[in-house]
Amino acid sequence: MPKSTLTFHSSIHLWDITESFENLCEITNLTEEERDIVDSFRKVSRKKEILASRALLQSIIPDGHIHYINKNPQLTDLDKEISISHTDNKVMIQIKEGGELCGVDVQELSEKATRVKTKFLSPKEMEIVDLHPLNNLTLSNLLWSAKETAFKAFASVCQQIEVIEFKTQLLTDEINEEENQITGHFVERNSRTSFTLGFSIQEDCVVTWFEK
Repeated sequence: MPKSTLTFHSSIHLWDITESFENLCEITNLTEEERDIVDSFRKVSRKKEILASRALLQSIIPDGHIHYINKNPQLTDLDKEISISHTDNKVMIQIKEGGELCGVDVQELSEKATRVKTKFLSPKEMEIVDLHPLNNLTLSNLLWSAKETAFKAFASVCQQIEVIEFKTQLLTDEINEEENQITGHFVERNSRTSFTLGFSIQEDCVVTWFEK
């Protein structure tokens, strides 16, 4: 599995998926639970995503395994946090110390994010998109990715039972291109929690990750 030459952050690991399904099966050591997850999908592409994330993890932590609690990935028998993101040909993971908020997202540039931006952007965020020098396509995908990352980070620690709303609860405040950071806040009931995300804009995708 070829590791990407792109470097984002010490907690981030990105690989380009070039192997066949058979190759991934050969290089990955799965638990029974992980094998059941792979077998539960019909599409080979989806099976490859699961296998690739395990292969990437085991290239960093030999014998590392993943299980799920309330659909959130957890490292088995390790006091560390993990977040996972896929595209058709990339897999990315973030690994942080136990108890730290963790979230990562890789998003292929797509017109869909532009078409549906009013569904996930607040009026203030729409102003940011309209006034920012970056083009609309890049910004729409970047903010979608940022909200995906923030959602992954807060989903496991929020108190509410209801689904977190991207448009009203995960709000971005500023995009700092010099520092490659996005600041924002998570609104939960009567509380507001500030967050900072790192980001990188590539030719065919955007990447975001949780910093603090």
